[in-house]
Amino acid sequence: MENNANKKPMAMSGARNGVRNGADYIASLQDGRSVWIDGERIKDVTVDRRFRGAIQSIADLYDIQCDPALQDKMTFESPTSGARVGRSFMLPRSADDLRLRREMMKTWMDAVGGMMGRTPDFLNVMVSAHASAHELFAAGGEQFGQNILKYHEFIRENDLALTHSLVSPDIDKRLQMFEQPGDMVMRVVRESDAGIYVSGARSVATLGPLANEVLIMPAAAKFPLVADAEAYAVGFAAPIDTPGMKMICRPSLPAKGRFANDPLTGRMDEMDAVLWFEEAFIPWERVFMYRSIKAVESAMKSPSGPHGSHQSATRSLAKMEFLLGIAYNLTEVNHSRFPNVMVQLSELVAYVETLRAMIRVAEIDCVPGPGGTVVPYEQPLNVVRAQYPAMHARALEILQLLGAGNVVVAPTVEDLYSENGPAIERYCAGADIPAERKMQLLRLAWDASCSSFAGRQNLYEKFFSGDPWRNAQMRGERYPGAREAQDRVWAFLDRNSEWDQRINGQ
Repeated sequence: MENNANKKPMAMSGARNGVRNGADYIASLQDGRSVWIDGERIKDVTVDRRFRGAIQSIADLYDIQCDPALQDKMTFESPTSGARVGRSFMLPRSADDLRLRREMMKTWMDAVGGMMGRTPDFLNVMVSAHASAHELFAAGGEQFGQNILKYHEFIRENDLALTHSLVSPDIDKRLQMFEQPGDMVMRVVRESDAGIYVSGARSVATLGPLANEVLIMPAAAKFPLVADAEAYAVGFAAPIDTPGMKMICRPSLPAKGRFANDPLTGRMDEMDAVLWFEEAFIPWERVFMYRSIKAVESAMKSPSGPHGSHQSATRSLAKMEFLLGIAYNLTEVNHSRFPNVMVQLSELVAYVETLRAMIRVAEIDCVPGPGGTVVPYEQPLNVVRAQYPAMHARALEILQLLGAGNVVVAPTVEDLYSENGPAIERYCAGADIPAERKMQLLRLAWDASCSSFAGRQNLYEKFFSGDPWRNAQMRGERYPGAREAQDRVWAFLDRNSEWDQRINGQ
């Protein structure tokens, strides 16, 4: 076996014991990571204009959890160090724990209007769920179960921001992942006494350039009988600055001038990237499954799905509430609360209250999980996953209808302070507010419903949890209440003879 003493150490060590603030987070990104955008390698993402807005938005979230007034809501005492750590790392043991965690997540989501889909709490709750079910990872060897347990403690005590990437690029959609031509699918290429080496690509890694670590899990639950299928049965975590790993980002979304012009685009373009590995070295302590299809099938039983859906449903609620707020404000600035407008607003109200109810049902009807934990009841969260993309698309349409031409021709801050300012003050004023305030609202409505940012958001909502058609198929096939509903129908029909006798005397 090869000696890797010359490799950059990436062991899970040096715990800081506790939450970090925004400045800590920003400093953690200055690590020489290989991030590429527009054909250029970025030396420091924290100073590049294409990343700075989203980085600061996440930094603000870390600052929120350090607010002494919010300490009990946002943090809890670490079971190992006793330090205050982020509540999204908590292993919930009751419905009340789920509620407390959701209130923490909602605080973060309200701060960004639900517009960032990969804030750190998303992967925090998923890795925590994996840790609660660490025995499942031990199906490939006891050490792998211990690795995921220790990794959870590591990211909790260091308060790290994670991303993940589950999707493999495809060239020919007729072929399975393992059958794609070339060597593009991420796989193990060799191993040593110290760890494994991986090569290939993964996409999409949302938040990748702005995260500290990436979690890689197998892209398929079932493996066909192909040569060396076990090479693809690998799961691990790696720092973003891992040698041999690079990120190729999509173009940044346009944001020019002041934030009042592009209030969402300028602050919350969390970025998407393709990950590329070229014999990247992963130490054994960071490997969670290795060349074991049995371990992959076992780990798929982890409750990370329902816990992740709990976070994403909370984000959906915050987002719909934010869109509802924009819609109500659009009707107020011109006193346009006519009956047809109220009907449109009522649709958004129904979405908000439906989401709120589904989340609470998932918490109240939670089920026992591994290691004395509880798991949110999955079915209402599946409903949210299924219905929210259509809710979101309709909400954007309603904003477009309410804003109409006013949104299209909304002036910029630069226009307001140009020689045309006096004219803009007159024609852009609201019924009860000055032109500048109305302009800010119209620019926000544009950014939320019509801009490049809005288009990316709409696509994200359709696909962030996977192929919507496949997910719908699985929900139909696996709904646990189907048999009971069917039996109830047959039991009803079985009473026909009884009713003939009772009513007709036959």
